[in-house]
Amino acid sequence: MGNIICRGKNLGKKVLEGKQLGNKIGTLMTKHSKHKKEKKQVGDIDPNFVCHFCHEQVHLERSFNIKGCAHFYCQDCIVKFIVSNLQNNVTCIMCPIPGCSGLLDPEYCRPILPNDVFDLWGTALCESLLETEHAVDSTFTCDFCVEQIELKDSFNIKGCAHFYCQECIVRFIVSKLQDNVTSVMCPDQGCPGVLDLEYCRPILPYDVFHRWGKALCESVVMEPQKKYLFCPFNACSTLLIDEEPDDTKQAQCPHCMGVFCVKCKVPWHTEFNCDMFQKLRDMGEDQQLEELAKNKNWRRCPSCKYYVERRDGCSYIKCRCGYAFCYNCGVRASLTSHTRHCPSCHK
Repeated sequence: MGNIICRGKNLGKKVLEGKQLGNKIGTLMTKHSKHKKEKKQVGDIDPNFVCHFCHEQVHLERSFNIKGCAHFYCQDCIVKFIVSNLQNNVTCIMCPIPGCSGLLDPEYCRPILPNDVFDLWGTALCESLLETEHAVDSTFTCDFCVEQIELKDSFNIKGCAHFYCQECIVRFIVSKLQDNVTSVMCPDQGCPGVLDLEYCRPILPYDVFHRWGKALCESVVMEPQKKYLFCPFNACSTLLIDEEPDDTKQAQCPHCMGVFCVKCKVPWHTEFNCDMFQKLRDMGEDQQLEELAKNKNWRRCPSCKYYVERRDGCSYIKCRCGYAFCYNCGVRASLTSHTRHCPSCHK
């Protein structure tokens, strides 16, 4: 019927009377109403769902799908579920359905989370990571000193997987330098790992670093056919070329002008010959001092044990500690002033 106007004579070749048209019209209207009703049922879908947490009718726009599975709930219930887990110190939050592999993580849930809940979750995750790190054993046994060492005090060898404690590495380098070795390899036999100056710099004391650098320079500039030595005075330590005859003992540094013994490589020793000095040096400084005191005829104060020397005058001597005694026999002086002869030894 639509846009067509129905009139008696113009409706086809047959004029429909009222009774006849009534049936036709009723049939047409019945079909049209049925079509309209079916169209309404297809387009009008219910936009709500029942949340299995709160059992409330919720609009689909307020739903939230669990990551990694097909389950979904209302947003408010998901937020409450996350907060309850955080209150129970649970930071890895799974789907509420037991055994489901779905997961909730902070970034995925951020669009529905209040700021305070998001911050709380992030803080809890950081704390759980720190607790895990502390739970792991952070020590190791150094193969050099066989001691339990903190991992933060370890040092890896460059170019290999071996590592030792920092103190042992420093000692190892010093021992190599004492043996005139400047190219230091990994302590493990046959390992290609290497220790070089710049790589080890963070753990080296300044004096060891300076000594290693100087040794490397020497290994580059020194000629095998020449003899080298260092000025023995600490304030100088200049590298010198020994061009003197083999029997030369005394020499002077051209830089600091200090006089030293070429054979012993020490500041010039006036009281001993080279053989005696080297013998005493092996015995230690105390023995050197005792031998020097003996040669100089020094006396040791009976009170403070310091050595004193009498240049002239009588045998009466008073130490700086206040103790007075005879320089010849060491007996405590009974007099309070100088005297020509000691009452004990009469000298």
